[in-house]
Amino acid sequence: MRSTSSILSGARRPATHQAMEDSPCAVCSNMREPHTSWTPLNPGRRFVACPKEECKDFAWVDPPMCERSVQIIPGLLRKRNKMEEEISRRKKREKMLWIALGISWLIFGFFWAKNL
Repeated sequence: MRSTSSILSGARRPATHQAMEDSPCAVCSNMREPHTSWTPLNPGRRFVACPKEECKDFAWVDPPMCERSVQIIPGLLRKRNKMEEEISRRKKREKMLWIALGISWLIFGFFWAKNL
Protein backbone atom coordinates (compact mmCIF):
# COMPACT_ATOMS: atom_id res chain seq x y z
CA MET A 1 0.00 0.00 0.00
CA ARG A 2 1.31 3.46 -0.84
CA SER A 3 2.04 5.91 1.93
CA THR A 4 0.14 9.13 2.34
CA SER A 5 3.12 11.18 1.22
CA SER A 6 3.49 9.21 -2.03
CA ILE A 7 -0.22 9.55 -2.74
CA LEU A 8 -0.08 13.30 -2.12
CA SER A 9 3.04 13.78 -4.19
CA GLY A 10 1.41 12.09 -7.20
CA ALA A 11 -1.79 14.11 -7.04
CA ARG A 12 -2.28 17.42 -8.83
CA ARG A 13 -2.56 20.22 -6.32
CA PRO A 14 -2.61 23.98 -6.47
CA ALA A 15 0.76 25.66 -5.93
CA THR A 16 -0.39 26.99 -2.55
CA HIS A 17 -0.96 23.43 -1.31
CA GLN A 18 2.46 22.36 -2.58
CA ALA A 19 4.10 25.32 -0.84
CA MET A 20 2.26 24.52 2.39
CA GLU A 21 3.36 20.87 2.30
CA ASP A 22 6.97 21.73 1.47
CA SER A 23 7.26 24.40 4.14
CA PRO A 24 9.28 23.82 7.30
CA CYS A 25 7.83 23.73 10.78
CA ALA A 26 7.48 27.21 12.26
CA VAL A 27 8.74 26.03 15.66
CA CYS A 28 11.68 23.66 14.99
CA SER A 29 12.37 24.06 11.22
CA ASN A 30 11.84 20.34 10.44
CA MET A 31 9.99 19.60 7.21
CA ARG A 32 6.29 19.03 7.84
CA GLU A 33 4.82 15.65 6.86
CA PRO A 34 1.52 15.20 4.99
CA HIS A 35 -1.24 13.20 6.69
CA THR A 36 -4.92 12.41 6.18
CA SER A 37 -7.46 12.83 8.96
CA TRP A 38 -10.01 10.02 9.45
CA THR A 39 -11.81 11.53 12.43
CA PRO A 40 -15.62 11.80 12.24
CA LEU A 41 -15.44 15.60 11.89
CA ASN A 42 -12.76 15.68 9.15
CA PRO A 43 -12.87 12.37 7.23
CA GLY A 44 -10.40 12.28 4.35
CA ARG A 45 -9.17 15.82 4.94
CA ARG A 46 -5.44 16.34 4.37
CA PHE A 47 -3.14 18.26 6.70
CA VAL A 48 0.56 18.76 7.35
CA ALA A 49 2.20 18.45 10.74
CA CYS A 50 5.64 18.49 12.27
CA PRO A 51 7.02 14.98 12.85
CA LYS A 52 7.96 15.96 16.42
CA GLU A 53 4.97 15.47 18.72
CA GLU A 54 6.13 18.18 21.13
CA CYS A 55 6.06 20.81 18.34
CA LYS A 56 2.30 20.77 17.70
CA ASP A 57 2.81 22.63 14.37
CA PHE A 58 -0.21 21.83 12.22
CA ALA A 59 -2.01 23.24 9.15
CA TRP A 60 -4.91 22.04 7.02
CA VAL A 61 -4.17 21.53 3.32
CA ASP A 62 -7.77 20.90 2.24
CA PRO A 63 -10.72 23.19 2.93
CA PRO A 64 -13.46 21.97 5.30
CA MET A 65 -15.81 19.36 3.83
CA CYS A 66 -19.48 19.97 3.32
CA GLU A 67 -21.83 18.70 6.04
CA ARG A 68 -23.23 15.92 3.82
CA SER A 69 -19.74 14.48 3.21
CA VAL A 70 -19.02 14.54 6.93
CA GLN A 71 -22.24 12.56 7.48
CA ILE A 72 -21.69 9.99 4.69
CA ILE A 73 -17.95 9.17 4.75
CA PRO A 74 -17.73 7.70 8.29
CA GLY A 75 -20.67 5.38 7.53
CA LEU A 76 -19.03 4.22 4.31
CA LEU A 77 -15.78 3.58 6.18
CA ARG A 78 -17.61 1.54 8.84
CA LYS A 79 -19.32 -0.53 6.14
CA ARG A 80 -16.01 -1.12 4.35
CA ASN A 81 -14.31 -2.17 7.60
CA LYS A 82 -17.20 -4.50 8.42
CA MET A 83 -16.98 -6.08 4.95
CA GLU A 84 -13.20 -6.52 5.27
CA GLU A 85 -13.69 -8.25 8.63
CA GLU A 86 -16.32 -10.53 7.08
CA ILE A 87 -13.97 -11.39 4.20
CA SER A 88 -11.22 -12.20 6.70
CA ARG A 89 -13.58 -14.47 8.71
CA ARG A 90 -14.72 -16.26 5.56
CA LYS A 91 -11.13 -16.82 4.38
CA LYS A 92 -10.26 -18.36 7.76
CA ARG A 93 -13.35 -20.57 7.57
CA GLU A 94 -12.48 -21.63 4.01
CA LYS A 95 -8.96 -22.53 5.12
CA MET A 96 -10.33 -24.65 7.97
CA LEU A 97 -12.73 -26.41 5.58
CA TRP A 98 -9.87 -27.22 3.19
CA ILE A 99 -7.85 -28.65 6.09
CA ALA A 100 -10.85 -30.72 7.21
CA LEU A 101 -11.35 -31.96 3.65
CA GLY A 102 -7.67 -32.95 3.39
CA ILE A 103 -7.82 -34.81 6.70
CA SER A 104 -11.00 -36.61 5.62
CA TRP A 105 -9.27 -37.70 2.37
CA LEU A 106 -6.31 -39.04 4.38
CA ILE A 107 -8.64 -40.99 6.68
CA PHE A 108 -10.63 -42.33 3.73
CA GLY A 109 -7.40 -43.32 1.94
CA PHE A 110 -6.09 -45.05 5.06
CA PHE A 111 -9.27 -47.13 5.48
CA TRP A 112 -9.51 -47.84 1.77
CA ALA A 113 -5.88 -49.04 1.62
CA LYS A 114 -6.41 -51.14 4.77
CA ASN A 115 -9.37 -52.97 3.16
CA LEU A 116 -7.38 -53.94 0.04
